[in-house]
Amino acid sequence: METVQSQRPGNSKVSGSGVAMLSEHLRKYLILYTLLSVAIAIPVGYFTRQFTAANTDLFSNLVIFCAILTIYPSMIQLKSEGLSTGLRSWKPIVVSMVYIFAISPLIAFGLAPGLGSNEIESGFIIANIVPASSASLGYVLIVGGSIELATALAILSMAVAVPMIPLLLSLYGGQASEIPLDPIMMSVVYILVLPFIVGQMTRYLLIRRKGSDFVNRSSRKYLSLATMLSMLALIFVLVDRESSVIIAKPEIVGYLIGYQTCVIVGVLFLSILISRLMHLSYADHQAVAFISVTKNQSIAAAIAVLSLNPVAALAPAVIPMIQPLLAIIYIHLEKRVKKVFEYSPARVSMHGY
Repeated sequence: METVQSQRPGNSKVSGSGVAMLSEHLRKYLILYTLLSVAIAIPVGYFTRQFTAANTDLFSNLVIFCAILTIYPSMIQLKSEGLSTGLRSWKPIVVSMVYIFAISPLIAFGLAPGLGSNEIESGFIIANIVPASSASLGYVLIVGGSIELATALAILSMAVAVPMIPLLLSLYGGQASEIPLDPIMMSVVYILVLPFIVGQMTRYLLIRRKGSDFVNRSSRKYLSLATMLSMLALIFVLVDRESSVIIAKPEIVGYLIGYQTCVIVGVLFLSILISRLMHLSYADHQAVAFISVTKNQSIAAAIAVLSLNPVAALAPAVIPMIQPLLAIIYIHLEKRVKKVFEYSPARVSMHGY
């Protein structure tokens, strides 16, 4: 028994070291693995397009499942007591809501006429006025941002979206629209509430068994690895599902990808500048940045189909291909972004470590 017990710590250490090395490797080459995932998904999706068309519900469920897996690790890291602090952090909350419901829509308003179709223009506008994607919590975890603040921002963006979406649609070309609440409520339940409950239960059990230090520090390498693998799976499913559109309409897809890149890069650049001027901490800035630039395209697609025209759903279908790719490119700039905030007398983040 003594021999077995003396070997266990060593085995655990080796195992932990292996996971840390794999996590670091995947993080270092995440952009390459993302491109590889896209490159494989396009031909696979195209040659299996008949199966995809016959099983739309299956692929929708796969997207939801992969999104939940992407968010779940960050919910284990979430300190529930810090969530209330996040909801009281008015400066990052205000600036994030401005990015989501003012800056992004304004850029989209300026770019949309270049798409040449009223329906596609409307879909592009919808894609940029919907609330934050809960999957962005996974990005926040990878870069060491404040999960508590990011979760608070995700919740608030869902609530603010209800009055803002019809208002913004009416401002663009007088397209007043009655917002369908079902897609938003289902997104809240499946993509936020469910991972939160299961994640917090997992956190409680792990703290009882392993201790808070393991959950808050040592487990990060495991959770980051799980997040990145889930993220790659999500990207593969999204691209696989839309591969026939990519090949059938390359020109309009190219415009949508280019325009959405302008929106995301513009908001990211502005967020770094304003966070620096407002003396936000690095952790809080990353929460604001990722929540502000990643949009919930499932909600956008549902609104486009139910309130406007099925053709308007093209933009919400295409944008999920470029949105995670740009987010991952930004993750690779983590060290450079950190340097920007090292010279700022930033306040202490609620992130805690």
